[in-house]
Amino acid sequence: MSRVLVFVLLCWAAAPAVAQPVCSDLPAGAAATLSLAQALARVADCHPDVRAARALLGAAGADVQVAGQGPNPQLTLGAGSIGNVLGAGTLWQKTFDHSARIDQLIERGNKPALRLAAAEAARQAVQADLTEARRRAASAVAHAHQDLWAAQGRRLQLQAAAALNTESLRLLERRVKAGDAPALDATRFRLDDARLQADLRQAEADGADLQRQLALLIGAAPVARQLQAQAVELGPEVAASLPALPDNTQAAEAAERRPDVLAAGARLRAAEQLRDLAAAGRTRDVTVGLQLDHWPTSPTNSSGTGNTVSLSVSVPLFIRHANEGELARAVADVSTAQDALRRSRDTAAAELARTAAQARNAAERRRLVVEQLEPAAEKVAAGAELAYQRGASSALEVLDARRSLRAVRIERVNADADLAKALADWQVATLPAALNPNPGPTPIP
Repeated sequence: MSRVLVFVLLCWAAAPAVAQPVCSDLPAGAAATLSLAQALARVADCHPDVRAARALLGAAGADVQVAGQGPNPQLTLGAGSIGNVLGAGTLWQKTFDHSARIDQLIERGNKPALRLAAAEAARQAVQADLTEARRRAASAVAHAHQDLWAAQGRRLQLQAAAALNTESLRLLERRVKAGDAPALDATRFRLDDARLQADLRQAEADGADLQRQLALLIGAAPVARQLQAQAVELGPEVAASLPALPDNTQAAEAAERRPDVLAAGARLRAAEQLRDLAAAGRTRDVTVGLQLDHWPTSPTNSSGTGNTVSLSVSVPLFIRHANEGELARAVADVSTAQDALRRSRDTAAAELARTAAQARNAAERRRLVVEQLEPAAEKVAAGAELAYQRGASSALEVLDARRSLRAVRIERVNADADLAKALADWQVATLPAALNPNPGPTPIP
């Protein structure tokens, strides 16, 4: 199970994000025998959060393209000194002042490079967000799959208990009619059967709700009612692969590879570039203009000036402000991004330690249930059944033993599901961000 999950997650992390893929339909046959690996394989194409993150990545790529575009020149055409008599000939020969002007903004202070660097850092953050969305989605699908499997297991246990209770009640009613058993025992079995039927109806409703939840996560809504989760193999090798509890240094080093931390680092770099861009706003940009004026001579206008060319240069005057507000806001954004990076590092390190501890605790709990609790409950239940058949115990005692065994078997189902979820959470928490092309996050001074 561990190797399959890690392989699937690493394939997602390494896959390039291009066009939005199509979420294929899940065949009914596959839905009826859905393994955890099959459910995870649909996350990259079908999980709504992953699809939304991929769409944002496309938008971020467009932002990089926009940031890399310089300002376009501006063309101005004009006509002046238009009198009542325009003369003969073409429009160019009419006797009024023709003007054609081109203005080009020249950015100074390295503004184009800073703007492009900020957009690229923002795109890298969104790309890391896509990896993070895949991580979170994998954990959510693993939980939904195992919750469904556990609900199905609880329903099967209740169905088996109800069938056993029905058969016992049938035999008991014969004994009551023959006078070998009190009628009160039959009443107790009927009460227990009613309780079992109520629990069974609730388990069926819970299972249907969990089917819908899993179907939404893996894009299988049309076959939601056919979803049947398969058990995760939890063999003896699971104990050998349990994570060791990391120390602070190990947790911090692992946190640096997490996509959420890398995304926060990229956003810090983007904020720093925008801060530098705001500071570069104090460097005046220059607008260069080139103008051609044409006033032709004609029989009615002998004082024409012909063609003249003029050149102009304009710069802004920092009289009322010099972009102090923009710079102050950019500095504040850098401080906010630094705090966000610190929180991401702390959260990632804490999550790594927490998921490792949860995996070990879940494995120990399952071991206790499998090795101690379940055998003891089965032994007690078998003894109670034998004693009841021989008339050495009451109906209350056998019913109590059956309830205890049923509770332990349901606890075994829950322990298996919880261990599978804990292992998935740990593997997701430690997944390196192979998708991210960035250098290491910017250190915080």
